Amino acid sequence: MADPRPAAYVQEAHLRVARARREAGRTAASWLGTAFELSGRPDFAALERALLGWIDRHETLRSVLSYTEHGISRSTLSQGDVGIGRWDLGHFGSAHALAARLENLFDSETDPLTWPSYVFAAVSHGDSFTVYVSLDHSNVDGYSILLIAHEISDLYCAETCGRPAELGAVGSYVDFAGAERRSAGQVLADHQTVAAWRDFLLSHGGELPAFPVPVNPEQTASVAQDGTCHLLLDPDETAVFEARCRELGGSFIAGSLACLALAGQAETCCGVFGALMSMHTRSAVEWAESMGWYVGLAPLEVTVRPGDAFPDVLTAVTAATRAAKAMAAIPFERIAELLGCCLTPRFVVSYMDLRRVPGADRWGDWKAAALRSRSPHADEVYLWLIRSSEGLRLSARYPGTAAGRAVLPRYFDRVAQVLHEVVAVPQLAV
Repeated sequence: MADPRPAAYVQEAHLRVARARREAGRTAASWLGTAFELSGRPDFAALERALLGWIDRHETLRSVLSYTEHGISRSTLSQGDVGIGRWDLGHFGSAHALAARLENLFDSETDPLTWPSYVFAAVSHGDSFTVYVSLDHSNVDGYSILLIAHEISDLYCAETCGRPAELGAVGSYVDFAGAERRSAGQVLADHQTVAAWRDFLLSHGGELPAFPVPVNPEQTASVAQDGTCHLLLDPDETAVFEARCRELGGSFIAGSLACLALAGQAETCCGVFGALMSMHTRSAVEWAESMGWYVGLAPLEVTVRPGDAFPDVLTAVTAATRAAKAMAAIPFERIAELLGCCLTPRFVVSYMDLRRVPGADRWGDWKAAALRSRSPHADEVYLWLIRSSEGLRLSARYPGTAAGRAVLPRYFDRVAQVLHEVVAVPQLAV
């Protein structure tokens, strides 16, 4: 039961924030989730066995992190030791009432300071049913969420069809956390990555960069955040954009970030586009389909001068992302520890390519959707560039202030405009 393996840096920081909020009388949900639909009347006994099999598959879901007088300790249950309690939430006459009940369930049952910090729900529609999975962020990252529909549907089908599940073995995030701790412990204050972070902070007045336009000028302490998702390019336009990026010696991700930077310069006339970039740390094959929070942060800073064209900024972003990838391997919390300061990300950009995620070709059949909790925050702006078979989307959350609701939609339109201008440029003949 007692487990000497430590919490990951990001888990420890997450739990400390949750504890501080609780002690201050302020709580905020921090869950990620997914929903997907399966055909037929639900076999709840088979679904329960499938969910237990999924929990057994991922050790982090059986591992408990708790506070003691010595700090955060871990205990881990063996495979087969977890059970599931089941209760009926009743019948719902409207989608609104059901959504409100589910959100309340997810908010109340995913407390990171208790275990389990995740919950399941199934909603029967007669000839089909929807499965909901909601987990506190300490258990998973955004990519993990995308794996769930494929895994649970396969386990459920195995239970109902009498065949073995077709899922391969995965590594344990608990093992990853221990290995990350050992590696990060060898990084000291004179490391070149620590020096690069120090320089980045100094260039931004000792703080991490905020979105280039004020989104909460009144400095309201806590603001409910708005969320949105825009389709920026359709599949054909996305292919043309990628070809253009490669023609210029860059990648699709660098080109997408270059468009964010160009839109920022057009919106603010500011010569520097600064943000934190979220990058995965699934550095070995055993972590590729493992549930866990495999995310690192790195600074992204690009100079954009008036008159700079897309090829100029693409070259600068390509160099910046190459440097960021190496820096993201060292946990952000370890960097803050070595710099002796408290760092709170405010403007974060991410890129995700979903085309090769296991089961991605079935998402339409499953009506699969990714979910996230409401996130009150004064000035956080998070952007996700998401590539899929449907093209390129921009998902975002930002403060629901008057300024935020004026600035961010205008910025998203600028990003789309820049992307379409790049796509419209004639390609070189091959």
